[in-house]
Amino acid sequence: MLPKLQHTKIKYKIVFLLKYKYSIVMLCNYLNCSRSGYYDWIKRNMPNHNKLDLLKSDAILKIYNQKKSRGRRQIKMQLKRQFGLHMSLGSVHRYMTILNIKSVMKRKPKYSKKEERKSTYTFANVLNRDFLSSTTIKKWVTDITYLQSTDGTEYLSCIKDLSDKSIISYHMSNKNDIDLVMQTLNKALKNVEVDKFHGLILHSDQGHQYTSKEYHDFLSQNGIIGSMSRKGNPYDNAPIESYFSVLKNEELKLHKKRTMNKTREIVDRFIYEYNYERPQFNLKEMTPIEYRCHL
Repeated sequence: MLPKLQHTKIKYKIVFLLKYKYSIVMLCNYLNCSRSGYYDWIKRNMPNHNKLDLLKSDAILKIYNQKKSRGRRQIKMQLKRQFGLHMSLGSVHRYMTILNIKSVMKRKPKYSKKEERKSTYTFANVLNRDFLSSTTIKKWVTDITYLQSTDGTEYLSCIKDLSDKSIISYHMSNKNDIDLVMQTLNKALKNVEVDKFHGLILHSDQGHQYTSKEYHDFLSQNGIIGSMSRKGNPYDNAPIESYFSVLKNEELKLHKKRTMNKTREIVDRFIYEYNYERPQFNLKEMTPIEYRCHL
């Protein structure tokens, strides 16, 4: 049997770990320990490395509860944006460990080899993994991903600007065809002045939509330089793959049972949030649109 003093400390630690889920009064009554003794343990006996600033811990919990997929980097940046609190990544990680909260775990994507097709129109890998750009409308990447719903599969096509990491345009359809890609391109054309397209590099994989004559002609007519990943090498188009991973892990994973219409609503909302509200560590903790204004 544990000595009485040590047994009491264990009870107080249980209260501390569960106080954000249940009231301290209920926990103390359930564990048959004194509330005054618990508060005294917090002030005097609790190890310094486990002590929490209540203001910071409450702020972290509020940010986490807004979206439980947020990791320590996003929580650190949101602490600064929402509460004006400055904390290191290490401190945020320590608080999250003590508060017993963690983000949705990301799974490594599984890539399967597709049956090789004879391509009519292909481009060299002009981008060649040079993902840095100091000006907008200079380097774009594009791809398609599928989003499974309870009543079918939705396909999402996106174009991303490598300078500010913003999503320039996107389109969703229940068909993974050339029209999906062309709709995305036409939306991008409307969002950007035509003369600025000249000299733009647009990188994609070697999917059948991107090797079609229609896609090739569109790029040629608008002065866009086509670029394509090598076959079976998803890392050549890593930035757009990374974006799809963020969308699925930070948002769609939280809504497992969703219809196609609900999926579209979630994607619309997330892309707006991604462009205008979600800061990124590599953008000096600014959102893509904020960062664009500083270029």
